[in-house]
Amino acid sequence: MKRFSLWSKMGVITALVGLLVMLTGAASAQDAPTNSVTVDGFGQAFGTPDVAYLQFGVQVTDTDVTAAFNEANELMTAVIGALTEQGIEAKDIQTTGLFMYPETAYDPQTGAPMDSVTYRVGNSVDVTIRDVSKIGEIVSAGVDAGANNINSLNFGIADTAALESEARIAAVADAKDRASQLAEALGMTLGDPIVVVESFASSAPPVLYDRAQAMGGAGNVPIQQGQLNVNVQVTVTFSAS
Repeated sequence: MKRFSLWSKMGVITALVGLLVMLTGAASAQDAPTNSVTVDGFGQAFGTPDVAYLQFGVQVTDTDVTAAFNEANELMTAVIGALTEQGIEAKDIQTTGLFMYPETAYDPQTGAPMDSVTYRVGNSVDVTIRDVSKIGEIVSAGVDAGANNINSLNFGIADTAALESEARIAAVADAKDRASQLAEALGMTLGDPIVVVESFASSAPPVLYDRAQAMGGAGNVPIQQGQLNVNVQVTVTFSAS
């Protein structure tokens, strides 16, 4: 009797599971569009850079480690002072590199190490320039103050919201145009969009960067900021009949 009861319960459970599978399958089939067209759309917008990122560095060598360290400190202090005089705020100057290491000289003929040791000391700061029209003056001021190493110059756009909106509208229009062409080629009538997924084809916050190399010296440095672009990609599924 107990065995019959157990098998009866198992039969009821099996029937319920089967019914649930049937209902789930029916719902999935109903949700999935039977006739649809899915395409990728691409949009791009260009803007003029309004911010720049520049790294200044100082590097000195001396046989006296203390003298090398002190000279590097004095030079970097002078560089930071010159940047401040150019209107760069303290929040836009950040120390990003500091090193000190010995260099042993070797006999060029025997390859044996010599007694003399030279110490190399360096310091660098990353600077955010919010007035791109002053980049040349700022570079010259930093170099005149003692900076002897400029690693890179990166341009950016502080707020890309307007460019993103422009690129997004262009991407949607591109997707609709592609879908219309496919539907026409297939002899179908394109309907309303069902699913839209957006992604950025390139760039990451805060902005897109355009890398350039800068060389400093007395006088103004010629700087060409050019243009930057924001790219948006959308994947759209349209109903079709």
